[in-house]
Amino acid sequence: MKRATAVAFLASCAVLAGCSAPADLDGETTEVGLPLGPTPTAAPGQDPTPLVVDTDLGADDLLALTFLLRHPDVHVRAITITATGFLDCDTGLDVLGGLISALDASPPPVACGRSNPGPGARSFPAAWAAAAATGSGITPDAGALTASPEPAAQLIAGLAQSTQGLVLVALGPLTNVADVAMQHPQDYAKLAAVHAMAGSVSGPIVDGVAEWNAAADPAALQTVLGAHTPLTLVPEDAVPQANPDTLTIPAARAVIAASTLPAWWDLAAVAALVAPQAGRAQTAQWVLHPTAAGRLVPDGDGPVRVVRSLDGAVLEAEYARVSASG
Repeated sequence: MKRATAVAFLASCAVLAGCSAPADLDGETTEVGLPLGPTPTAAPGQDPTPLVVDTDLGADDLLALTFLLRHPDVHVRAITITATGFLDCDTGLDVLGGLISALDASPPPVACGRSNPGPGARSFPAAWAAAAATGSGITPDAGALTASPEPAAQLIAGLAQSTQGLVLVALGPLTNVADVAMQHPQDYAKLAAVHAMAGSVSGPIVDGVAEWNAAADPAALQTVLGAHTPLTLVPEDAVPQANPDTLTIPAARAVIAASTLPAWWDLAAVAALVAPQAGRAQTAQWVLHPTAAGRLVPDGDGPVRVVRSLDGAVLEAEYARVSASG
């Protein structure tokens, strides 16, 4: 859950691929013609692409996890809980256990991160955290999962050492991702890519916040922006405003029925990972605005790709494919 209110920009551009190029903070037209590029997911006949998913277990995270755990082209090797998001480790384990049980899936290894964010952090609204703790339509399953004794950053680093082509997918504040980059830089460099839902380029600012994943630990996002592993960010203003009608997996429908989100940001972000033809991106050196929490600003040439638009029809087709895969 990344914003408290419906966004007029998204409402006017429900199919964002048809929108004109957005403007940057100086009012100049930015280049959005660069496609997302080669997909890191598996080609036909190849093994599924290994993923580790870092999550705060909000409603849209649950849909993203449902999508990835059922997707035939990826293999979720581990899940890490970012405790600087909605939930502490124990509550997050209960909610995640409920989702794994609802999907009748084999639980991957799970680890938790630290609960103290870096400087400048803002706490998520209490009502959002309370909603996440209920399971967002999924019944939490206390005791179904046990966290690994090693912290999230260490688990991710170990997987990066041993798993060729590992992609780190981040769906909450980037605290755990930054810890890997700072504490295990050689292992972080072995990641094939980092793909995260974070920030906003041109969406409105509500109560001083442009996007909450970034605002909840801006120091962590700044660290990740400066690291050298290939990074793609899906900002909230690139995501179409709509319910994912073609994602018909029962667990997903339960979450959708229990939630009132204007957009499903994390679900769209992971769909853009496996279906990069859905989006167009701008590659630059991106920094965080000094006063607008979560605002991403291009600052010259650089390697970070920020998605500027996503085609809702392509996303829906990918949701339908996953639903049909069983």
